[in-house]
Amino acid sequence: MTLAHNLREMESHREAYWLRYPSSSPFKLRWRAVTVRHCFHVLPGESILELGAGSGLWTEHLSSVLRGENPITAAVFNPDLAEQVAEKSIGNVTVVHVDDPSADLPAESFDYVVGTGILCHDQYDQNLAWIRRLLKPGGQMLFFEANHLNPQVALKDWFRPLGRWSGNASCQLGLRRYDLMKIASNAGFSHIDVIPFDIIHGRTPRSLIPFLESKAVLFEHMPFVRQFCGTLYVWAKRPGSEDQPRRVPSLANHDSLVGKVSVVIPCHNEEMNIPRLADALRSMYDRYIHEIVIVNDNSQDRTAEVTRELAKSDPRIKLVNRTPPGGVGHALRDGYAAASGDFILSMDCDFAQIVPELRDMFDAIAEGYEGAIGSRFSHDSVLLNYPFFKIVCNRGFHALVKLLLLPRARDLSNNLKLYRADILKNLVIEEAHFAANAETGLKPILAGYRIKEVPISWINRTSDMGRSSFRILKVAPNYLMALLRTLGRAWRGRVGLRQSDSSVAPSAPV
Repeated sequence: MTLAHNLREMESHREAYWLRYPSSSPFKLRWRAVTVRHCFHVLPGESILELGAGSGLWTEHLSSVLRGENPITAAVFNPDLAEQVAEKSIGNVTVVHVDDPSADLPAESFDYVVGTGILCHDQYDQNLAWIRRLLKPGGQMLFFEANHLNPQVALKDWFRPLGRWSGNASCQLGLRRYDLMKIASNAGFSHIDVIPFDIIHGRTPRSLIPFLESKAVLFEHMPFVRQFCGTLYVWAKRPGSEDQPRRVPSLANHDSLVGKVSVVIPCHNEEMNIPRLADALRSMYDRYIHEIVIVNDNSQDRTAEVTRELAKSDPRIKLVNRTPPGGVGHALRDGYAAASGDFILSMDCDFAQIVPELRDMFDAIAEGYEGAIGSRFSHDSVLLNYPFFKIVCNRGFHALVKLLLLPRARDLSNNLKLYRADILKNLVIEEAHFAANAETGLKPILAGYRIKEVPISWINRTSDMGRSSFRILKVAPNYLMALLRTLGRAWRGRVGLRQSDSSVAPSAPV
């Protein structure tokens, strides 16, 4: 069979699969579309090719999640399905019927190539080579494909008549993680990552999905168990364009926030991360930035010197040099005190990759919320290389928060928050170290402020970012004490705001 035949067969059988499970399919397709956005940190105007778009079931979710700001080419291999997706007239989507993969799409034309259930067939080596040709130098691919280690997928692979009876294409097979990585490398890809993804079965009743989605992230990261997820997340990059900077448009679209945001960044030995984070913030949100406050928390490297060098070319960059004792709580307290903008964006120094996603937090403030928190733990978030034990501790902490204080809380304990400045300036931070992040999440909500949790991605540090000083076993008792202290204050009607603010109702939203 030819590659073209395989692609037509995979597309038609995949289309039938999604239609066969109408209760779960919309949720799964949206999760995958959100993952595309968060994995790539897609910027407006960047081009996307969807291979095997079928009737546009996933294309609609991609267009919606990307706000219609990205040109999407929907490559369809079956002419009847091409007609169906064309009739939907999805915003900023161009439909192309592909009969000959070697000729019908131009080489090196797309920033991203994506697909779901279209790569897991017996000629996927040719498929990968074709995808590489379609990508621009430096372009990336992301596919969601059947995992051979999943028992159901493996059974269908071993007994092919059973697979065809249950709806598989005749060429379909489950992909093996390490074989896939080797073949992708041979095809010329770099930065290859193949991760088990999506443990929720297609037959799951619609009523159970909201409950299960909050639990799935735990099992999708659990050692051994995660290997049996039904799907593999397949990400890879075509080498090239390292010397060509990414075209970055301004994402600062709300006039109400122009010149009003102080960014407070606590730093301990972060000399390698400060320039890239400052550049990312200024390139995407320059209109919003009133100042960038770098809080040097007793660093032993060149954090202070690097900040001073940046300040020479941009006086909005300000250095706060701390003396012992050190700690994130002390650094946040001093940074908030030094900030002079109407709003404070509090974030860690290794967040440069997720800067495009801050846009959703600014949107929340413009909608009228008094604060926004970046939430890592939902299916609308993406976790990459995140340690399982940290997930267990985070989920355990938030289980107590839900039981004792805030039943709807999902992720309040990280340092990615955008608040009205007076909220943080009047916040009493009692913890000296990382547990202060729990206080900045809990206390404003308990004080009655309108705070929105915004899904974000979370990518653990790569080797060029240095080492984090966060040690879960060391800080876990402090998080528990912060929760118990906040609980006691809440029961007594004092949630950790200064007395001068306790009698003042939250002001009107923006």
